[in-house]
Amino acid sequence: MACFPVDTQQLAYANFAQLRSSSDYPQIRRHVLYQQLGAFQEFLHSVGIDPQKDIDEVMLGWRGQSLSGPGSFGLAVGRFEPDKVREFFTKTQLPVQTYAGFDLFAFGSGADPEDTFFTFLDSSQAAFGRLHDLKAILDVQAGSAASLATDQNFQGYEAELEGTAAQWGILTGKAAANVATPWVSGGRKTTVDLTVFLQPVQAILYRIDWDGGFTARISVVCKTSESAGGLIQLLNILKAAPVFSGAGGGSGPSPILQNLDAHQDESRLELSASGPADALDQILSLSH
Repeated sequence: MACFPVDTQQLAYANFAQLRSSSDYPQIRRHVLYQQLGAFQEFLHSVGIDPQKDIDEVMLGWRGQSLSGPGSFGLAVGRFEPDKVREFFTKTQLPVQTYAGFDLFAFGSGADPEDTFFTFLDSSQAAFGRLHDLKAILDVQAGSAASLATDQNFQGYEAELEGTAAQWGILTGKAAANVATPWVSGGRKTTVDLTVFLQPVQAILYRIDWDGGFTARISVVCKTSESAGGLIQLLNILKAAPVFSGAGGGSGPSPILQNLDAHQDESRLELSASGPADALDQILSLSH
């Protein structure tokens, strides 16, 4: 967190060294890595970095209010050989920029604002993201910009999640409400304006355990216990409501909502769900 800019609204962490020890890792892998990083991983292979062997931990960040699009940036911890990568870029004449004393290697032409760049902080840490996000990380590294570690709320959330699971994340502010809306609705349209009910949401904390399937535990942090109580009442109403499939296909309860166990703990709504990996696909796809 000390490397991320203070305006980061979301974090997602994965411990690949721990996940790789599972016999289910080939199946787990596609649920942990975000789709927008897929092509970037293939590119890393071409420059001599094998993400499946060389990278042990990854933390992604978003400064926007959505998980969709190419807006993630972050840090990877593992074993790297910066000199070999530098030689590859020199030999192939691929674009390289310099900023704050670091070489920034481009994935793409380097001219598109959406292109991903990466650099090495040292032989065990790499940073990556769109150019302006990567520069923001380097500004924090240089001490010329505030880091996310100065945010006391984020510090508390991170301390709560650290070490609890191989995969966890934090969403705050409007980003939390934006992601929570499709989860609460089960991905369907409703006649209720859910954004009104979700305004009191301050953060969402989640962690996912893998053991022959997944178990997801989600904490929805509200401003007051009253607002948390209102959310759980809304959730119970939506769980009981049918979902119409259209075209005469009948109706039934939302499968996502029906698999959620929920209870209130003061100003928090605690949710849990478990099942096969394919069921997690349904939940995660709602936020993309």
